[in-house]
Amino acid sequence: MLTERQLLILNKIIERFTKDGQPVSSKTLVEDGSINVSSATIRNEMSTLEELDYIEKVHSSSGRVPSVKGYRFYVDHLMRPKHVDTHKRGKIKNYMNSQIFEISDVFYQSAELLSELTSYTAIVLGPQSKSKILTGFRIVPLNYQQMMLIMQLDNFEVQNMIFKIPSGLHVENFKQVTDFMNNNLVGESLNTVYYALQTDLPNLFEKYLTMNWNIIEMLERTLLHFEDEQMFVSGKMNILDFTEDMNIRQVKDLYSILDNEGSLFTLFNQLYDRQGTYNIRIGDEFEDRLFESFSLMSVPYQDDYFGGGFIAVLGPTNMSYDSTLGVIQVLKEEILGKLEDFYLE
Repeated sequence: MLTERQLLILNKIIERFTKDGQPVSSKTLVEDGSINVSSATIRNEMSTLEELDYIEKVHSSSGRVPSVKGYRFYVDHLMRPKHVDTHKRGKIKNYMNSQIFEISDVFYQSAELLSELTSYTAIVLGPQSKSKILTGFRIVPLNYQQMMLIMQLDNFEVQNMIFKIPSGLHVENFKQVTDFMNNNLVGESLNTVYYALQTDLPNLFEKYLTMNWNIIEMLERTLLHFEDEQMFVSGKMNILDFTEDMNIRQVKDLYSILDNEGSLFTLFNQLYDRQGTYNIRIGDEFEDRLFESFSLMSVPYQDDYFGGGFIAVLGPTNMSYDSTLGVIQVLKEEILGKLEDFYLE
């Protein structure tokens, strides 16, 4: 358990490091004037915080920076959403009242505005309809060269695509996939199906099918025809401000993820909690090491008519968590208000 003084010092270290990105020394904290103890006392407390892994020393600097554990403690126990001033609230409201002609504009504008206000990369997922449930799946051979893959939703929307039958494939192979899909994924939401395609299904099919063929790619291509563009990303160039420790290959891979809707769904499904007020993944808490220098803040929203989605920012580990959360929460209110306007129309 940290003492009140240690909590204050940790909070101040995070504030200063967020502000200028420089290691924080005891001298800096004394000069700050908000901690009324000697430099020696602050050094002793910082040593304790370092021993407990809340802060760490970098290079030969006498200062300290927050660790992932320190940030995690801060966002879980110390952080509160920062009040958004009247000017910024007015800007958000005015921006959201302009150029909104259809529902997708709400989310496009939100991503643009959030990126501008935070200087981070903004990601907004439009509402995923509650009615989009996979209710039917079939593979129908058309002739000895072609087959049709058919998916149906509970709102009677149907998509089908024709594919070339891979060499050596037989009718029993179609039945294997059809039975597997009907037993495991029919009745699930499209989000769940898509997530399974990105994570579990490739390995399961490899074990389950007697012949390995490109069924995953076929399923993905058919499934994507159901989805309008729902993932809106803005400010991808902002990510370059925080990639000084990454090589060119890593930066390209990062951009590839931001450009790929399926990869983003996979990333967010690892941390997304529709019931929570917000979720934050920090540094090496990510499964993908590409993100070890970043933090991702995600705030869910839920509309009774249109369904739910999320609003998120990807920024450095020393992002301004409190002010970013404050802006997202105001933006969330505006999004829900706009969705209500569309419903009432």
